[in-house]
Amino acid sequence: DRLTHEVVLLLNKTFVTPIDREDIHALATALDDVMDAIDMSAGLVPLYKIENVRYGARELVKVILEQCDVLRHALEALERRRGVLEHSVEINRLENEADRIYKDAIGRLFEEERDAIALIKWKEILSLLEQATGRAEDVANLLENVVVKHG
Repeated sequence: DRLTHEVVLLLNKTFVTPIDREDIHALATALDDVMDAIDMSAGLVPLYKIENVRYGARELVKVILEQCDVLRHALEALERRRGVLEHSVEINRLENEADRIYKDAIGRLFEEERDAIALIKWKEILSLLEQATGRAEDVANLLENVVVKHG
């Protein structure tokens, strides 16, 4: 949140920007949304006193880590003005993989978990992790739009 606020303040002080102001603002906000989903899901682990990790959580976190790495490379590519679309495609592929993992994890959760409270906790955690992958896909889509606009 602090970095997003700093970007907006800097954006308001800068006369000439390398890409459109609204695109920079949208990217900063979208990146913040990714971080918020990650932070919310991580915050639930101690809050809910989670001691054992269920199938799906570790796998979704792995996808999120991969997406974040690819996002970093995509932003570097944007600065160089080449290679952004390839990274965007990979982020979208990873989000599709996350959807598959999420569906399987939710299916297993409802099949295996007999404790209703644990089921609710895990459903929320898994949903937030999946949301993080979707927010990363949103960033990739914004990056594609910037590339097309400034082609």
